[in-house]
Formats: sequence, C-alpha cells, structure tokens
Amino acid sequence: MKIRDIILVLTAGLGLALILVAIVLLRGELSKLETAERLQASNAVRQELLVASTALARERTKTFIQLTTSNQDAFDADIAQMRADADEALNRAGTALRSGEALLARAGESHARIVANGRRLTALRARIDRAIGVGDEGARRAAAAAWLTEASALIDDLQASRLDLLNDNRPTDAVLAAEANIRAYVDILHEAIAFNEAIGVALLTQGNGAPSDTLVTVERTVGRMSLAWQMIENEVDTSLSARVRAAVASARAHYRLDYDPLLLGLVDAQTSTVLGAVVANWEATSDQMLDALRALQDTLIASSSERLELLVRDARRSAIMFFLIAGAGAVAAVLILLVVRRRVIEPIGRISGAMVRLADNDLSTPVPRARRLDEVGVMTNALRTFKANAIQRQRTQRELHAVHQNLQRTYDQLRHDLEAAATIQLAMLPAPAVVNGISHNGLYSPSSLVAGDTYNVIAQPEGGVGFFQIDVAGHGAAAALVSVAGQHTLSQAILTRRREEPIEEILAQVNREWPEDLPYFTTILGEIDTAAPVGRIVQAGHPSPLLIRSSGEVVPLGGSGFPVGMVAQADYESIEFAFRTGDRLLIYSDGVVETENPRGAFYSEERLHDFVAGHARSVTPDLLAFLENSLRMWRGESELTDDVSVLIVERTDLRSNHVIH
Repeated sequence: MKIRDIILVLTAGLGLALILVAIVLLRGELSKLETAERLQASNAVRQELLVASTALARERTKTFIQLTTSNQDAFDADIAQMRADADEALNRAGTALRSGEALLARAGESHARIVANGRRLTALRARIDRAIGVGDEGARRAAAAAWLTEASALIDDLQASRLDLLNDNRPTDAVLAAEANIRAYVDILHEAIAFNEAIGVALLTQGNGAPSDTLVTVERTVGRMSLAWQMIENEVDTSLSARVRAAVASARAHYRLDYDPLLLGLVDAQTSTVLGAVVANWEATSDQMLDALRALQDTLIASSSERLELLVRDARRSAIMFFLIAGAGAVAAVLILLVVRRRVIEPIGRISGAMVRLADNDLSTPVPRARRLDEVGVMTNALRTFKANAIQRQRTQRELHAVHQNLQRTYDQLRHDLEAAATIQLAMLPAPAVVNGISHNGLYSPSSLVAGDTYNVIAQPEGGVGFFQIDVAGHGAAAALVSVAGQHTLSQAILTRRREEPIEEILAQVNREWPEDLPYFTTILGEIDTAAPVGRIVQAGHPSPLLIRSSGEVVPLGGSGFPVGMVAQADYESIEFAFRTGDRLLIYSDGVVETENPRGAFYSEERLHDFVAGHARSVTPDLLAFLENSLRMWRGESELTDDVSVLIVERTDLRSNHVIH
C-alpha cells in the first residue's frame, strides 16, 4: 500500500472525519444547551416580575379602595402587609435579574428599572401617607386618583420588562411559546380586573354622579378582557397539558358565570336601582376572579418550568453523549497518528533531515539508500538530484544576501531621511505660549514618522491673533510635504492680510490658487480679536471645533464647507462667536473622532463632545493630557490609522472694555 493510500484511508476515513463530525454535533448540542439555559433563566426572571406586578397590583387596588371608602386616619394592617409583599417581590425580581445578567441581554437594564421603580414606589407611598395624615376627605380622594395613575404606570413598566425579556428569548418549542403567550394574556386580564376593582369602588361610592369618562374606562376594559380571552382560547390546543387546559377552562368559567355579569351590572347600576346588590358583591367577586387568574398563572409557571427543566436535562445529556463521541474520535485519531508516524512520518523525517543539511550546504551529507518501492523510495532517489543542485543554490543564496544588504542600506537611509523630516515638521509647530493675551497649546500624534496634520498660531500685524489647523488627505511622506506647503501658504496669508480683508476671502484665494495636482486638505482658519471678546472661524471640510465657555458649557461651531483644493470656485463663510476671558476653542482633526478600538468602532464626535463636557473645568494642559490618555485607552494595542492633532486657543486677557451683549 502506498503512503498516499495509508493517509487517505486511515487519517481521513477514521480519524479526521470522526472528530470533525463529533465536534460539529457537540457544538450544536452545546448551543441547544445554552439556549435552553437562557430560556430557563428568562422564564425564572419573568416569573418573579409577574409575581411583583401582581403584588403591586393588589397593593394598588386595596390602597385605592381604602382611600376612597374609609375615613380612617391610617391604613389597616393589611395594607402594610401588602406593601411588605410588594417590596419582597420587587427585591426577588431584582435578585433574579442580577443572577441572569450572564445569559440575558437586557437583565442589567431591567434591574436598573426595578431599582428606579422601587424608589418611585417609596416616594409615592410617602405622598399617600402624608395625604392620610392631613385628614381631609378631598385630599384623600385626590391622593387616591394620583396613586391609581402612578401605581398603574409602575405596573405597566414591570409588564414591559417582562415582554422585553419574552421578545428577546422567545421559545421555539410550540408548547412553551403557547404557554408564554397565555401567561402574557392572563397578565393583561389580571391587570384589567385589578384596575376595574378600584375603578368600580369609585363608581359605586360616587353613585349616579360618576364621571362619564370613568364609565368609558370600565367599558373599554371589557373589550380588552374579551380580546384577551379570545387570544387565550386561540392558544389552547391538545398539545398543552391537561392540567393547563383545565386551569384555563376553570378561570374562563368563573369569569363568564360570576365576574362578567357583575361587571355589566356595575355599569348598569349607574342608572338603575340595583346599586346595593352590586356594592355587596363587587369587591369579593373581583378578588375571587383575581385568585382564579393567579391559580392559572401558577399552573402555567409550573408547567413551563417543568418543560424547561426537561429541555435542559435533555440538552445536557446530549452534550455529554457527543462529548464522549468526540473523545472516542480523539482516541481513534491518536491510534491513526501512531500508525502514520511509524509508516510515514519517521521515514520522511530521515529524508527531510538529509535535505535540510544539504540545503545548509553540508555537501558531505550521505543520501539514504532506497529500500522501498513506494513514495519514500522515490523521494530518496530524488535526493541525489537535490545534492547535485546544492552548489548552484549556495551561489544563489550568496547573491540574494548581497541584494538584501543593499536593500537594508537603502531602507536605513530612507528612514533616516524621514526621521529628519519628522524633526523639522515637529519644529514647525508652535510651542505653547501666550500671544497678545491668547494662549495656545496642542496635541500632535502622527500615524507614521511624518504626518499630514499641522497647525499654527500667529500674531497679526494689527494686533489680532490668527490660527489654523490643516489635515491633508492621506498620510505619510506625500501628505507631510503638502501639509508643510499648506502651513507656509496660510501663515503667509495671515501675516500679509490687510486689516479690512475678511478671513473667508483669504481662504477662498488660497483655494483658487492651490495647484490642481496636489492633494486637497481640510482646515479651520480663524482669528481672535484682542480688542473685543470676539472670534471668527472659516471651516473648509474640517470637523466642527468645540467652543468651551468659561462656565463649562461646550458648543460645537460651524457646519462643513469644501476642502481647499477640491472645488476651485468654492465660496466660504465666516462664523463669528463671542470669545470672552476664560473661553477656549478646541480644534481637532478627523483622526481624533475616527480613532478605532480593537472592535473597529470609532471614537466618534458624540464621545469627544461628552469627554470635553466632562473635563471642561480642567486647565488646557490637563485637558489635552486627559484626551490623549482617553484616545490611547480607546484604541488599546491598535496602531493609529490616521494622524491625530488638537489645537486649543484660550483668551487669558481682554485688552478692551468693549463687551458683546
């Protein structure tokens, strides 16, 4: 048998195929296990949220009833127990959410909402207690109305969290999906009945003087409950367990026979003479209906939990089985490797050893004898030809080595030249200083030795202070040369500018005269009036600078504009802004906001704005240091893909009493 046949039959047929198949199946089972565990965690959290919303609904209803029907100066002990039950349920829901953060995407967000709702509930209870303490009937009823509205909002928020978790982790199993939907509809029924119980008491105590909109609210919930029952009946089929179907039927019968007639009687009682009978039965029947719905929810929860536990056990069992299969495949692969090593690897190793020594110009290396008729024998015979060619290969290697040395010298010279250019380019940047009452400082981080970013701050002959920042398209040596040309051009334009000439005309002229064969560049060109609290900028495709007020307010300036050298006839507009003592203007190149983290996300203008707003009280050197550290932390170990430069100009002294209002 030839070596090729041995490798194909043993390695591919028995080892690799078996391991790969087992690994693929194992990954599938592990994915199923993860899904089942996530559904189980979601079910447990939604169960706790359901208990919390139910407890809060009970507290809301009974508190409202006592506020509207009792003249006591304080609540009964039952209300205190309901509050304790609601707090305990909210704490359990929060604990369940914290436990499920590793599996559930929105667990952290929902936990924060639970905590916030707990604080809102505490404040709301305090308001109710204060209203009770006043002892005024009108204050009690006003507090009751506010309590009903705000407590209902808290319950709606808990239900929204449950629906978010259900939508994020909707089960694919038909029975689990049906039970989850029924639980959602039962929750709607529970909330509607609990709400109606409170509204009904208000109607009954107000009698024929009840507001018409309250009656409309009750009638509207009748339609919601009918629709919820219809949706529940659509989900009930033979695939559900007998106890679930029985629980649904029991709750439905209780609704039809007891609650629904009494609810219709509640509405009719507003214009009839049967009010006394409705009053006698309303609260008790509502509580019985709520108990029936809670029993149905408990049955659904128990059924879903048992089915999820079964799914998790099955997934674990399958994962273990396929893990064992993968282990068996690994053992088989080891046996295959032992055979291949003895029949293939070791002979080829001896041949390759001789080839390596010949490749190292050890021409005294003996060539093994060919004692086999398979590929190993053929390779052994080929060594003789390889040895004959060794001398020619040695000569070729010496020639290649000489070429490599020449290339290395050329590279070293180029790098030396670039380092010298980088030193010159860095020396052209203005050092931090104060010019005519305007201080400036900068941050400069090229992505290579030389950069396409540059900036300058220049004292104008008439006393003002001009400044600019340039970002040439691209980066490297070509961009660096263009940036030097742009810096020289704008610097000369500022120095030779006539006092009455607008700065936008300076930039327009530079744009018209910019050579077409040179790359375009973006820039911010500006000036600070040293005799008045005024600044002006012209934007040419550059990111909008940030104006940092002495009060800490951060305001973006500008919009866009064409880069210099892109459209020869482009027009530019200047932006004038108030620039008082202590105000700063932060100008940055797009390399700042386009700095990427290891996942490829940009630093972004929003993040820069938030960062500057958070450090607006820092002095300029500290602000630049903090920004440089933030960018370094954002990109991690990644290299800069674009040049980064920042220029901050700050008014430290105003040389006139003129003030802009």
